[in-house]
Amino acid sequence: MRVNKGRLVMQLIEQTIKAKLGQLSKDGALIVNTGKSTGRSTKERFVIRRPDIEKDIHWGDVNQPMNAKKGDLFLNAIERSVMDNQHYIMKGYVGCFKVEVYSTSPWHIAFAENMFRSDVIEGLKKLVPDDLTIKIYHDPEGTVADLGIDHEYNKAIIVDPSNLKVAIVGTAYAGEIKKSAFALCNFLFPKYGIMPMHSSANCSNNGAQSCVLFGLSGTGKTTLSADPTRYLIGDDEIVWSKNGISNLEGGCYAKLIKLSEKNEPDIWHAANRQGSILENVSFNMETGEIDFDSNIITENTRGSYSIEALDKVFNQQQEAQPPTSIVFLTADAFGALPAVSRLNEWQAQYHFISGYTAKVAGTEIGVVEPQATFSACFGAPFMPRAPKVYAELLAQLCRQYKAPVWLVNTGWVGGCENGERFPIHVSRSILTAIQNGELNDVEMKKHPVFGFDVPVTVPGVEAQWLQIPDGPQVKELGQKFINNAKANGIPEDICDRGGPVVFHS
Repeated sequence: MRVNKGRLVMQLIEQTIKAKLGQLSKDGALIVNTGKSTGRSTKERFVIRRPDIEKDIHWGDVNQPMNAKKGDLFLNAIERSVMDNQHYIMKGYVGCFKVEVYSTSPWHIAFAENMFRSDVIEGLKKLVPDDLTIKIYHDPEGTVADLGIDHEYNKAIIVDPSNLKVAIVGTAYAGEIKKSAFALCNFLFPKYGIMPMHSSANCSNNGAQSCVLFGLSGTGKTTLSADPTRYLIGDDEIVWSKNGISNLEGGCYAKLIKLSEKNEPDIWHAANRQGSILENVSFNMETGEIDFDSNIITENTRGSYSIEALDKVFNQQQEAQPPTSIVFLTADAFGALPAVSRLNEWQAQYHFISGYTAKVAGTEIGVVEPQATFSACFGAPFMPRAPKVYAELLAQLCRQYKAPVWLVNTGWVGGCENGERFPIHVSRSILTAIQNGELNDVEMKKHPVFGFDVPVTVPGVEAQWLQIPDGPQVKELGQKFINNAKANGIPEDICDRGGPVVFHS
């Protein structure tokens, strides 16, 4: 029998402090620093190219191929490096698949204990083979040079879908562990007719009226799913099978920048507790007081905690009913999108494959003005197959269960430079109206550029937040969508039926 999960995490945290790899906040959370790597490494991530998966992977800048000979060299070298030195082990589940993590760092294993599940989802397990195990070998302090391998980078994330293995060296950013496991899950699930989603989800207390929320970092996916009036299913990785929807993971990995007890009380209390792990936050070393507003280390401050730290959580051993609403979240920085829109089937596929949001100045090094960013399926780095595979599966399920799809803008009215960001209470009111079905029959106006339906009124939301933007910025954003579709090969039938109008000079 495994040691109690909470007790094991605390033991690992004690070892972390003893090794001087972290210290406690005033409330008992573990504070760690990940060094130079404060986010996911993209250039250094490779997928091993083997004949059996050649046609199944969407090769390119996200899934960079590495030949099998070099890939095996990496896998074997990192596995030996970890297993021949002092290391720590976590064994559990990610959804219905077994997962094993081997790391030279105690706090990364505490992270894995927080993020992965102790128990399998039985209903989901019956839909897939029971002999599949994902294995992750993790050496954050080592380097590629230590391994004696000729490689252009000194850190590496090597993913092997054929053998369900991952090797990570040279980066302490803990998100690499969980995202690598999810990438392999997301590769496997479509094979069994199961839809993996980089999303959050919540529901009513009996698992009914479930809602799935897609969105890239900074759009409010975690914040809006932690609704005090509903029950959280999961905040980042959800699967939709014929049995319903369920949470792949056992914890949350919340973005903490500007976290406040007033605006996000559930996340605040979960992050500021024993057993939670806070990455790269600024704090007073003498008092342990944390400054969540500070981005002096990175904008991408993170908190890992068990889902049990939250008050209202849906039974993690069960599957909630199929969603009655799907929401795509975007934080438009150009003042070009309305607060809420309803998408038809083709628009849903188009916007799902597009995966749009915007970055604003200060969110990343080098970003000095608003930038449109597109990530297929709202999580391209975690979706190894072609985006169309996931889009068609989502469309099929939405059709089967009659789930409407909505686009909710959590960005700026009038643009981020001179406008005002939608307040959380406005976004929550819009989301509540969607989840309660209150927008299904309201008067709609057709958007002149994107073609989707825009509600004229939303219960509890003032008219000032519901205007349809009109100006050059709308066509400019439409053109950005069109350019992205061409550059990334979004199928023509989806573009013609679901994309914005084509502009002519």
